[in-house]
Amino acid sequence: MTRCKVALLAVSVVILAFGAAYGQNELSDFPVGTTEMTYRITTADLPDPQTLELTVTGLPDGRYRVRMTAESTGTPDQLSLFGFMFGMTTVRSGGTDIDFGPISALLSHRDVLAVGEDYVLPGGGSFHATAEQDIAEVPCLIGTYTDPDHPDTRTTLAFSREKPVFIAPLIKVEERHGSGWEVTFLLELTSYSVTEG
Repeated sequence: MTRCKVALLAVSVVILAFGAAYGQNELSDFPVGTTEMTYRITTADLPDPQTLELTVTGLPDGRYRVRMTAESTGTPDQLSLFGFMFGMTTVRSGGTDIDFGPISALLSHRDVLAVGEDYVLPGGGSFHATAEQDIAEVPCLIGTYTDPDHPDTRTTLAFSREKPVFIAPLIKVEERHGSGWEVTFLLELTSYSVTEG
């Protein structure tokens, strides 16, 4: 087995890609101090989960430092798919690219989204808000995103209600196989802490 550890320090292009696709908050929403987030990522292509650690440090002078570390274990062939950090405008899941661009229309209104409501998105997709739930002690609204271009795929997403997070606390992509659904991609926030200062 090959062990691959990739550490990335605040490269503006990567930060912009994160923000455009999955960003729940602007960097300016993070407090002065350090916010640490750890995510577990599982895919149909890798037998072992990947770990993504994000640290956002708000500096007293108004600047920010972002540190991202991703780690995965697998064979060379499996790790050739270890491109999560560099493909943030879409998620590649089981051979299908899922475009989350339409979801960005909801981000600025996530505080008023209500459980049980359906929201029509640009391009004809929809988001059905299904529950309120804490994920790693972050209050979230959870819902299902469907894209008319991919009728055999559904995505469960969580939007943070009040705490700043750099990536959605939950992204679960499922594909229809026969009469059931199979999870092909899962990103979940597993820990969250803030040290103000």
